[in-house]
Amino acid sequence: MDQIGNRMALAAFKFLATIGEFRRNRQGNVAIIFAVALMPIMAAAGIGVDLSRAYLVKAHLTQALDAAGLAVAGSPGASEEYLETLAQDFFNANYPTTEIGVPGELHLNLGDNVVTLSATATLPTSLLGVFGIDEMDVGSEIEVTRENKALEIVMVLDNTGSMGSNGKLGAMKEAATSLVNILFGDNPDLDKIHIGLVPFAAGVNVGTEFPTTALDMTGASSIHGENFKFSTDPNVNNLWDLYDQINNRSWEGCVQTRPEPLDENDTPPSAGNPDTLWVPWFAPDEGDASKYVNDYLDDADPDQNDGPEQKDISKYDGAWVSSSSRGPDAGCTMRPVTPMTNDKDLLIDDIDDMNASGVTHIPVGLSWGWRLISPGEPYTEGREYDDPSVDKAIILLTDGSNVLGTLNNRNRSRYTAYGYIRKGRLGTTNKSAAEDRLDPKTAEICENIKDEGVRLYTITFQVSNSDTQALMEGCATSPALYFDSPSNEELQTVFQAIARDLSNLRLSR
Repeated sequence: MDQIGNRMALAAFKFLATIGEFRRNRQGNVAIIFAVALMPIMAAAGIGVDLSRAYLVKAHLTQALDAAGLAVAGSPGASEEYLETLAQDFFNANYPTTEIGVPGELHLNLGDNVVTLSATATLPTSLLGVFGIDEMDVGSEIEVTRENKALEIVMVLDNTGSMGSNGKLGAMKEAATSLVNILFGDNPDLDKIHIGLVPFAAGVNVGTEFPTTALDMTGASSIHGENFKFSTDPNVNNLWDLYDQINNRSWEGCVQTRPEPLDENDTPPSAGNPDTLWVPWFAPDEGDASKYVNDYLDDADPDQNDGPEQKDISKYDGAWVSSSSRGPDAGCTMRPVTPMTNDKDLLIDDIDDMNASGVTHIPVGLSWGWRLISPGEPYTEGREYDDPSVDKAIILLTDGSNVLGTLNNRNRSRYTAYGYIRKGRLGTTNKSAAEDRLDPKTAEICENIKDEGVRLYTITFQVSNSDTQALMEGCATSPALYFDSPSNEELQTVFQAIARDLSNLRLSR
């Protein structure tokens, strides 16, 4: 505003000179005296009006520079050419042509941890033109300082069958990739940025490289044998033995949920407490009747297919599963999780490999997102929660409501990470009551995550169910971190906004 003051001083000087001329000239009349008396009033009015307009221009300039500065500072790995374009785009968007004042060139200076931006706008005067001042230059400069903290981020992304419609899966991949590109920029890796991925549907695939110390390898968990009669064969004691008996199927990496309440928390796995271990996914060969959806082996006695035949382990010995059947992997269609990594290309490739299939179990995906970012086992890439040098965040996206895939047969549902409804893993064997348990579980996991200081962003992607929208808004760390039903095109903007918010910046001036 120094330039404004200089112009005002010049106006005042010209005004005083004019008054002096009138004082020296004593040939005037009453009209001239009256005109002279009006001039201070006019000058004061002119200065007041134009000064207030100048301050308004400066405020608009500063606001536009702040937006541009945060955008630039939120892209730590990008090239200078990209950042100049980015800054100009954000400046233009926040200083539209409808605003008063005509902005000039935007100046960008990039330091190690400080971004400086400045610009000047030209403002035509309103009343000061009477005194020969037709325009004023108004300038502003801001600095944005990057906090030099590390970021740990896990994206928990819906890979259910509904994501395969209306281009949603492609839009999600593009949006998630844009977040990776913003944070990494042109760098293939950055020491202070680590990102993990959790694709989820009816379960989560932890990958076949998952540590065996976290798996129930002996059948000790209370849920390990709930669908089979292992006591009938001394050589077959657990689900791993069943996989070994099948000629053309092996464990693909999906796991069941742990018994309640372990499914809602991050208790580390321990051999001393078998229920803290994860049981492998094994969808039984169901009955031969048409009301069953996963019939992949012939039963010895089809008349018994509503009970004993599903528990029979002898039919797996030397079995061949048809190539057209998922077999024991039914429902396990998710690509494996990606533990937190700073390998940009790996992240982009794994995002691109995601597919759409299955039903929605939000609490299962979210709990594994928490385990990826946690400092404890089974994944150990995360730093301690109280480490002041790191910020942790989870981004949760779903395009649907929690469902169990209920059916009208003895199992009462499809096989999912919670097994079958008839086994009561959700506290009830009633279909609607069991499904109703999923939303409270989601809310409980959200609170557990936020209690650890993890920043939680939630996105309902084209969701119309008001209960799910309310659930996800309540899950977010704050309402401002909840994004409701963006279009395919808007989703990328949402992820870009999250990426910049994650940069954990502050205005230094």
